[in-house]
Amino acid sequence: MVFILLILVIWCRYSPMAADWYAVHLYPGISRVLSWIASPVGISLTELAVIVLVIAFIVRVYWIFHDRVRWKYRLWRAVRLLLWVYVWFYAAWGVNYYRSNLFARMGATPMPYEEAEFKAFLHVLTEELNENWCPETVLQSVDATVYEQYVKDWYAKVPEEAGLCTPRKWQHPKRSFLNRFYSAVGVLGYLGPAFDEMHVNREITPLEHPFVHAHEYAHVLGVSREAEANFWAFEATRASDSQAVRYSGWYMLLHYSWNTIHSLLGEEEFTQWRDTLRPEILEDMISTQQYWLDRRIPWISNIQKRVYDAFLRGNHIAEGTKNYNQVLRLVFTFSDLHAHADGEEG
Repeated sequence: MVFILLILVIWCRYSPMAADWYAVHLYPGISRVLSWIASPVGISLTELAVIVLVIAFIVRVYWIFHDRVRWKYRLWRAVRLLLWVYVWFYAAWGVNYYRSNLFARMGATPMPYEEAEFKAFLHVLTEELNENWCPETVLQSVDATVYEQYVKDWYAKVPEEAGLCTPRKWQHPKRSFLNRFYSAVGVLGYLGPAFDEMHVNREITPLEHPFVHAHEYAHVLGVSREAEANFWAFEATRASDSQAVRYSGWYMLLHYSWNTIHSLLGEEEFTQWRDTLRPEILEDMISTQQYWLDRRIPWISNIQKRVYDAFLRGNHIAEGTKNYNQVLRLVFTFSDLHAHADGEEG
């Protein structure tokens, strides 16, 4: 069985058509079953599975060196365990890395950069940020249960050609055993692929929480690329009736676009634009950055970032961790912001 699944995974790795078939026909059912199995348990079954598997592997390696008569058999069992871990990860979710990107799925061509369009977008971004800014007391007032249902209702309306799964009522954020580690490396949330579970860092700020929740849920629905998850999270949060949720979406878009905006405008023009933002927004950026720096352990964070960057590059995400910042390409192509910008400019 493990070899059949291994062949399927390898086939999908080198055939986008096969990966697309998996994402549309197999993954929705797999995700539905795995997330349903895990749903009665509030803790992360993915992390629990990893802990059990690591212990099992250590035991198998121990017996390789202490059972000289049957060491080959012990070695084979250790290798087979690793193969099962590999195919479980990819068959349960990881094959989504190999599917076609959103442009191909939607039959769209990335919108080319045009200075006038970009500056019109910046005008909208600035207005929305300034208008939706709200103090922390308002951000803290967001009802997590109500917001979670809003996110599911919003994703249920995404066009079918986008290739996202149907949200399920039993899919909820899970409690992590290793939350301190995620804070130490700056991870705000992650998907547990073993049971298609979403996790949001328990130390996350109220400002970041709505966006990160929508981002991680996009992964549960079959989105592998970080930029695409950022795009769907932005679209979901900016459509909310809640000012706090909208501010979270616009703020996080600013966060992931800050360096891109700087590089496109140049130092002088960037400084002029930055000064048009409310001082409170810039204060939020500084305080949020310091909040996570106070929790980060640099040497662990650097190792995690390099490992994750290599992992993404090895799974057909050529930009690695920089893929997070590619969200503007998707916003310019698929969002209606440029239309609003043109209308306002006219």
